[in-house]
Amino acid sequence: MSANPLKPSQRERLLAAMTHVASSVGYTDVSIADLTSRARVSRQTFYEQFDDKEDLFLAAYRQSERRVLGELERAIGSSDWWETPHAAVQAILAQTAQDPESTWLLFVEGLAGGPRIAAERRRVLKAFESRTEDFLDHAPAGGMTLDIPPTALLGAIRAAAIRSIAPWQLRIDTATAGLPELGEDLVAWIRSYALPGGQARWSSGRHALLPARSVSSAGPILARHDSLPRGRHSLPRGVVERNRRERIIHATAEVIQAKGYAAVTISDIMAAAGTGKHIFYEHFTDKRHVFAVAQQHAAQETFTACARAYFSQPTWPQRIYAGLRTLTQFIAAEPALAHLQIVAPYAAGAEAIERAQQMMTMFTVFLEEGYSHRPQARELPYLCSSAIVDAVFEILREQIAAGQASKLPRHVPRLAYIAIAPFTGPQAAVELIEGLG
Repeated sequence: MSANPLKPSQRERLLAAMTHVASSVGYTDVSIADLTSRARVSRQTFYEQFDDKEDLFLAAYRQSERRVLGELERAIGSSDWWETPHAAVQAILAQTAQDPESTWLLFVEGLAGGPRIAAERRRVLKAFESRTEDFLDHAPAGGMTLDIPPTALLGAIRAAAIRSIAPWQLRIDTATAGLPELGEDLVAWIRSYALPGGQARWSSGRHALLPARSVSSAGPILARHDSLPRGRHSLPRGVVERNRRERIIHATAEVIQAKGYAAVTISDIMAAAGTGKHIFYEHFTDKRHVFAVAQQHAAQETFTACARAYFSQPTWPQRIYAGLRTLTQFIAAEPALAHLQIVAPYAAGAEAIERAQQMMTMFTVFLEEGYSHRPQARELPYLCSSAIVDAVFEILREQIAAGQASKLPRHVPRLAYIAIAPFTGPQAAVELIEGLG
């Protein structure tokens, strides 16, 4: 007779509980009571195993990392060089279909954690970047290599995986059909950055960054208002209401950047905005409401500014470059609003994540002209547009989260290369960008 399978330990049950609950309701809304109930352990047992909620989340995050990225590592080690991107993408998507909760915890909820989780995410990203750079540096002689930044590559793969789960539509346990087709399209996008082996990879070099002295500063895209004068005044009511509303929006962004979404209270926002409770509640019902309004306001104004810059230029590559320059200048000028728009949604719940995804989708419209740029571009799958936007925003997100928002205008050449290279070819993209910088 075979031995009875071992029952999960209390620690294992708590890890499974965190993975399930955080993937279902979001890490921010997880409580110790949720975890102990799901794991069928006492509160005392919880604290015997873990220091606090973040300690358990960190352990679950590392477990998810081993499960998801372990499959990626095995795929890389078992394929020939040119087939490795295909094997890696299929491994990630297969693991996503098999274990969507671990994938969601690793790729999304990891953005919602505190400082310890942020440090762990940076470690994972650095390890991925190092492994990818090593892979690209060892392209076989006489073959092809890929000129794409590792962070951009991870961003597109991550986004493809999380879109295949779509938990904001309450389908965390149902992977989307058509994963093989998704994988093939993603690989086609990755290979659009191919160039002959032995050539220097431009996107990873110093030429892909502008010199600091050449980056022009820009004022804030979104209006800022000082506090209104005390006492009676003749300002129209509409002006007064807009002043108060936009002060609260800016205050919300600033306190969330400083403290994190979960820790911020309505009192924090009111204090930063210099308003009373009655004024806050005239405009917003609660923290989620003001976050949603701030997120949508920032997205609309940013997109409008980028569109204005885009249509001001005569050729498509110039339009892409101008739009990205405006986007990075907004981030540098308004780091708190950029943080709220690009980083904070992952801590603010499913609806905020969905709005962030919708905002990113808006930017794919700027890439439509690329498909007619040359005959080869017409053969690209339309997933290229979303993959490019995902790749660009991954770089933006990591820089903002690391406190480097002010330096993002220097990255415009690299971001423009990511955007236009699939349509023009990598070598032509470099020539175009160096003529624009």
